[in-house]
Amino acid sequence: GAGPGECIECTKGNYAEAGASECLSAEPGHFVKPDGASRQEACPAGKHASGSGNTECAPCELGKFAATKDVPECHVAQKGHYVDDEGATEETACEAGTYASGEGSRECTVANAGYFVPGKGADHQTGCNPGEFSAAAASEKCSVCPVGTSSEAASPSCTSCGAGETSEAGSSVCKKCPAGRAKGAGPGECIQCKQGSYAESGASECSSAKPGHFVESDGASRQEQCPAGSHASGSGNTACAPCQAGKFASNKGMADCVRARRGHYVDAEGATKDTACEPGEYAFGEGFSGCLAANAGYFVDEKGADHQTRCNPGEFSAAAASDECSKCPVGTFSSEGSPSCTPCDAGESSAAGSDSCEECEAGRAK
Repeated sequence: GAGPGECIECTKGNYAEAGASECLSAEPGHFVKPDGASRQEACPAGKHASGSGNTECAPCELGKFAATKDVPECHVAQKGHYVDDEGATEETACEAGTYASGEGSRECTVANAGYFVPGKGADHQTGCNPGEFSAAAASEKCSVCPVGTSSEAASPSCTSCGAGETSEAGSSVCKKCPAGRAKGAGPGECIQCKQGSYAESGASECSSAKPGHFVESDGASRQEQCPAGSHASGSGNTACAPCQAGKFASNKGMADCVRARRGHYVDAEGATKDTACEPGEYAFGEGFSGCLAANAGYFVDEKGADHQTRCNPGEFSAAAASDECSKCPVGTFSSEGSPSCTPCDAGESSAAGSDSCEECEAGRAK
């Protein structure tokens, strides 16, 4: 002590062995609790004592630990680990599906949906690859997107392919159905179009061939126009039919054939136009497969006529299909529409082209 021959008692936080000249402060990581102590005590595992002269040890805080005795400062939990209790003697690795990105973590962070952590002690989460997904948090692995869906990187779900698209399992993008195929009822299914229908690339369904068009084979990417002289009524046709006699199709892609016009005819199948009746013939209606010959006593003097005309009085046409009438000769006559001329009676006479006979003048006889 201060006086000669005086020995003073060491206070808490200090100690002195026998014969010591002075009291010593407890070293870091140690403590002295009672007065008059002869030695210092080491802090147990899970506790620490900073600085010197400590009278007790403090438990390690959350996120820290002390694995051994006499630790001045607790160790900070490493990345990928955590300490969730005070006075811990060890750190704990984060479980699969969780992670700790920094040091001194009190708990692990759950991996987000769309991410995964495959094993223990991870310090980060990893995004799912394109074509994969994780729907739930804390996933240890990602799942492959099924057929007919796709996903981008770090996706929590897969997106169904749109109309006219398809994909294989694990796809990052959907692709258009190829030409000649369209999306079917099942996911990711592209079905082949049948005869009478077609599909361009990316079509959501097979389209039936329109009227005037046809598709003759399976898996077609387009429809074809019916050629001139043929037609296709309705939709979904696999072939075109030739126009029947009396009808024609002058253009391609016609749904129905057109009837021959009045004064015209079509005498064969597959015609691309109608033909005008020749002089001496006529067609009084539409859709004729042949022209009618003018009757005797009638004539047709032009092409494309839709009627026959009677010969004028004093004229005649003896044969059918006449394109003109002839005048009755001298000594004969005719009425309108006559096939021949009638001779004058006895005592009568007529000039050429007469519609009647007259009595001979006095002093003349037939």
